[in-house]
Amino acid sequence: MRLVYIAEAHASDVWPINSTRCGGPANSVTTPTTLAERCAIARTMSAAVPLANGADALAPILVDGMDDEFLEAYAAWPIRLYGVARHGGALRLELIAQPKGAMFALEACRDWLLAAAADAAAAADADTAS
Repeated sequence: MRLVYIAEAHASDVWPINSTRCGGPANSVTTPTTLAERCAIARTMSAAVPLANGADALAPILVDGMDDEFLEAYAAWPIRLYGVARHGGALRLELIAQPKGAMFALEACRDWLLAAAADAAAAADADTAS
């Protein structure tokens, strides 16, 4: 699994949502103007998100370029969940989770991840057996 950090959804200089109204901290992240700034923001997010575990142990983070190519190609803003698997050396997009009522039904993502992990394990077993 990989996380792809895209354009900042709630940059304080673009969409100044004050999360202190909801008991959270105020957003001090501004829109990055360089890839280095975007990478720094992604590292900060990685340290704060349990899935990424701060050291990218479970879900290494990739960073979309300043041209927002990933965001544009996959309509990823503000968040989307995709399942991509390797079949015969080629990558294939197999799952595009769409939000409903501003929420994701994570069961479909979980089921896809479990099936993809089982397929990958079976393929690895077949490779070692041959």
